[in-house]
Amino acid sequence: MMAYRALYREWRPQAFGAIIGQDHITRTLKNAVEAGRVGHAYLFCGARGTGKTTTAKVLAKALNCLQPEGPEPCNRCDNCIAVTEGFSVDVVEIDAASNRGIDEIRDLREKVQFTPSTGRFRVYIIDEVHMLTNEAFNALLKTLEEPPRHAVLILATTEPHKIPLTILSRCQRFDFKRITPTGIIGRLKEVAAGAQLEVEEEALRLIARAAEGGLRDALSLLDQAAAFGSLTITAEDVHNLLGTVRVDALNKMAGHLAADEVGAALRLVARLTAEGKDLRLFAREMAAYLRALLLEKIAPGSNAQETWETAGLRACMAQFNEERLVKSVEIMAAAEQEMKWSTLPGIALELALIKACRQAGGEDLASLAARLNALEEKLSKLGADGVVYGERPIREPAPNSKAMEPGLKKRDPSGLEKDAGVPNTALQAERKGGPGSVPKVAHQPVPSSQEAVQDMPTQPEPQAGGLADLEEVKKLWPEILEVVRKERLPLYHNYLKAVPLAVKGRGLVVGFPEGDELSREIAELPDNKNYLAGLLSRFFKGEWQVVFKHYQGKISMPEPRQAPKPAIGDVKKQFGGEEIELEEGSDKLF
Repeated sequence: MMAYRALYREWRPQAFGAIIGQDHITRTLKNAVEAGRVGHAYLFCGARGTGKTTTAKVLAKALNCLQPEGPEPCNRCDNCIAVTEGFSVDVVEIDAASNRGIDEIRDLREKVQFTPSTGRFRVYIIDEVHMLTNEAFNALLKTLEEPPRHAVLILATTEPHKIPLTILSRCQRFDFKRITPTGIIGRLKEVAAGAQLEVEEEALRLIARAAEGGLRDALSLLDQAAAFGSLTITAEDVHNLLGTVRVDALNKMAGHLAADEVGAALRLVARLTAEGKDLRLFAREMAAYLRALLLEKIAPGSNAQETWETAGLRACMAQFNEERLVKSVEIMAAAEQEMKWSTLPGIALELALIKACRQAGGEDLASLAARLNALEEKLSKLGADGVVYGERPIREPAPNSKAMEPGLKKRDPSGLEKDAGVPNTALQAERKGGPGSVPKVAHQPVPSSQEAVQDMPTQPEPQAGGLADLEEVKKLWPEILEVVRKERLPLYHNYLKAVPLAVKGRGLVVGFPEGDELSREIAELPDNKNYLAGLLSRFFKGEWQVVFKHYQGKISMPEPRQAPKPAIGDVKKQFGGEEIELEEGSDKLF
């Protein structure tokens, strides 16, 4: 009984035209063979199963063919048959993974001098050349630099970055691309027809998707599925071999993610676990499926249709927007990487699904930013009575301000100011006349109270009574300062030279002597300014605003009351001391 040959060996391409997906390489080599301009050293690099060794053997046959058909080998002469069967003395294959030392390369240097026995060239194919040691590369360097005229060296590797630059610079480099799913499916159909296999279309898509661009891997999977299904290959057979899930399970999971159905998504994972499915493989497939949805949404007709059924993609794609798909792909791809190293991969997958389900309602960032900007603009124009007016400056309290200081304005979540100790009904009654706004006034001297009144900003008059004038404020100014002394003694000393200059509506201009910049700057601190405005609201009804200026000359004001001297009884009570009476005639204690 003759031994069975695997499909990837039986159906290995024997000519340049049969090589799939590497037209940029086969065209160059065919032209070089036909023109007699073959190089002495080639480097074939690329992923596994993309045709590096196959192309090297076809090139070796084309160089030594006795009856060439243009640049193509005839595959009928003795030299071609010998290369195909693997017993040609002029074509030597070396596995650098097992022959990686300097002794093997020294042996090659000696044998490369021998002339070919039956052909024109002696071809050396060194596979996995990146496995050679540094000493072996150094020994190979001289041969690559000045080889005999009859020698052609073909180096093949999957990791060209590990090869020294001195070797790379002496070779013609060809990069083999991963084969597209369409190319793999087409080749699988040819092989299946030649091997008399019946294969479902969905099974071919599954094999092409699992091969990841390697035709040899795809042919090996086809061979395995044929043995499993007795020459009839179905999608279910491939799922059972690979441990993958059906497309309808991916569709269901995508629907759960789009609808934020966390419970249903976790139940589906539990069912897959009970069926013995590999959860990491499921996470990889889920990320690939969501990627296909994203590509189809952004660029309809993309290569996502090559490995996925188009109708199912479009039906599921309608449930997502672009931003949500991008985020879902990121989450699932990160989960697949985390599951690779995790001792509890199921937990990593479940957490990723919860994150993917609980995204922000499908809103894209652009619309959220627009809505936030519109809301901030409305809040900035919102008046004290809830009506939108013109731009109104908002006073920010200092970080060290006392939130519950009597009379101090506090802020509600909308950004408006409230009085800390005034009932809401009183505030509403006072605010019927519209918002009050007193913007900052530039630092400039105010020679008289009349000019201060002219400089005050326009403020709507209240409909009800309770409006104070300048004389009333001056009359109560000492009492206001007395409250300041009791509540904030350091601030009291700052206001000793301050006088009311003008009142308009509920806006008060407070003046400091010209040149006293320090006192004015302390008073204009947000915390201190808000405190004085709140204090005025406690003496006079309504919400007050304060502006600070400098004045010239002298302005008559009631003298502030001096702080009373503490009584002896208060001192005794505070410090627990006793009164000492001096003896007559004694004028000192010691």
